[in-house]
Amino acid sequence: MARWWFVRHGESVANAGGWLAGHQDALLTERGVEQAKALKGELRGLAPDRVWSSDLERAWRTASFAWDHRLPPCRRHPELRERSVGAWEGVAFADLPVDAPELLCSWRGRPPGGESHQDLSVRVLTFLAANDDGVDTLVFSHGGLMRAILGLVDTRPLEVIGHHKIGNVELLTREVASGTWRRLLDALTT
Repeated sequence: MARWWFVRHGESVANAGGWLAGHQDALLTERGVEQAKALKGELRGLAPDRVWSSDLERAWRTASFAWDHRLPPCRRHPELRERSVGAWEGVAFADLPVDAPELLCSWRGRPPGGESHQDLSVRVLTFLAANDDGVDTLVFSHGGLMRAILGLVDTRPLEVIGHHKIGNVELLTREVASGTWRRLLDALTT
């Protein structure tokens, strides 16, 4: 069993401003920077074999403040990006179509030009399965990614996964048996 720690980035300007970021870079707010710095103390006792981050600025900056040059060094991976919300990136929640919340929370619903939770899960699980070598891993990522991947690990019903809320700098830990990422990926793609 490997231990996997997933942590969501600090508050971003998109979070504070009430708009969808998706694959867009959204900087941390001043509050987000303080959250990331405070997270450093919570991570002090962790001893991962590797540390990964999404390549998006909000996750990477959270990692740089919270992990702060500790070893092993943090590595950026675009496969760990947040769910793409396509044409809705940069759009305020208040300006979205009336059916947008239902579509965004559904398992298979895709925003125009974006990814569904299933699409996101296949992308991330493909990366995790290719790197399933039984080592403890700390991952700085995003709420949508954590909601989808940990929802699958926790065997939540697919249609409720999108309704689970994950707070900024929330740290979630799971023990994951070797082969789990491949098994979950196969279940989604066969």
